[in-house]
Amino acid sequence: MKKIVIILILFCSFLYANENKEDYMIEWDTNFSPYSGSENILFVHEGMQYLVDKTFPYKKEKKPISILVRLGAMIFIWQPLTELELVTQHEVFGHGYRIRDIGSNRASVVKYKIKAPIPYSDGGGATVYNFSSKLTSFQETAISAGGVEATAILANRLKMKFMESLRLDPKKAMLYLGAEQDLTAYVLSLNDSVIFANEGHDIKGYLKWLNNTYFDDTLSTGDITKAALINFIDPMTYYSIGAYFYYIFTGKDIKIWTINFKNLKFLPNTRLGLAPYGLEYYLENFLLYKESPIYTYFRIGNHNNNTFLGAGLEYRKLLRFNQNNLGFRFDFYRQPKIYSKEGITTWENIQVGYSEDDLKKMILGSSFYLIFDKNISKKLDLAFHFEIGYKTDGFIQGESLKSTPIVRVGLNLGNF
Repeated sequence: MKKIVIILILFCSFLYANENKEDYMIEWDTNFSPYSGSENILFVHEGMQYLVDKTFPYKKEKKPISILVRLGAMIFIWQPLTELELVTQHEVFGHGYRIRDIGSNRASVVKYKIKAPIPYSDGGGATVYNFSSKLTSFQETAISAGGVEATAILANRLKMKFMESLRLDPKKAMLYLGAEQDLTAYVLSLNDSVIFANEGHDIKGYLKWLNNTYFDDTLSTGDITKAALINFIDPMTYYSIGAYFYYIFTGKDIKIWTINFKNLKFLPNTRLGLAPYGLEYYLENFLLYKESPIYTYFRIGNHNNNTFLGAGLEYRKLLRFNQNNLGFRFDFYRQPKIYSKEGITTWENIQVGYSEDDLKKMILGSSFYLIFDKNISKKLDLAFHFEIGYKTDGFIQGESLKSTPIVRVGLNLGNF
């Protein structure tokens, strides 16, 4: 299976059309984080899209037969592919990553269950894992939230690419919509509604272990449902819905409208994040400055009378020279300490029971890494990709909970 995937990736790397400015890459990092998972999934998606479009070319017509063909393709090809990608990101690079990061002496994946997507089956997936009595309630909370954490990062990587091209491809718009609103869908499924009848367990697990950690300040399903409403303050969500229907009826993609100020274009949004110590509210800004995408955010929350906050900046193409790119990412945060030590007792074989002093202890932390693309082929627009840096103890979405070096390597394949 691994050989087949490698052959597919290498084959796709030579299929270039240069029709947009979005870059795609194959990437590796320690424990296969949501960041490397996102890049690899998007690379495979773009490769599949290129192959399908070249194998089955179609005209951008508004005739009824053309509309039906596009609708059929969306239902029977792109929607199933999107669901498989979302489930893989959620399970393997979400829950799976948090388990791998915590370590096999505390938790280990037994298997992933990924069903055939709708309309070929009922879809969905699950991560089955074992854990020892060393696992803490903080870590179990992080595992429960890992799935929607990973899909939020997938949406983030997609939006960075959208800002590069300022065009919204309808097939990727479906993927963005599912990824950005994954948490929303889970929250709406807490009461096992007809629409989301088989979902909701991740959020129930998150609330269960968060409340067993901070037992003096419990969150209800109603609390998290209200909090998740900020996820709808996202222009790209509505652009994605519009792109879907516009494509079906016209065969074309849509332009992304942004707020413009001289050479700067930006598009803000808000969203909810789940941290091991409580709910966090994000104010995000996706910018484009002289064809360079930039991401900034500010996050804040309060739980158990602890106020926590953080901010970050990602500028991937700050300097350009000889077709090489140099950029960086920096994150800073103040948050409650996340413990891996034993609690007072165990419940359901998980360490629980931490003193009030433990639960009130706040830490300062940061993360910084350089981002470098070294061009190796001007003709094919190929570049080696490197990210190297360090983070301290604490929670940043998609990164280790521990102090650790950040190392990512890959092959940037430019545009298809």
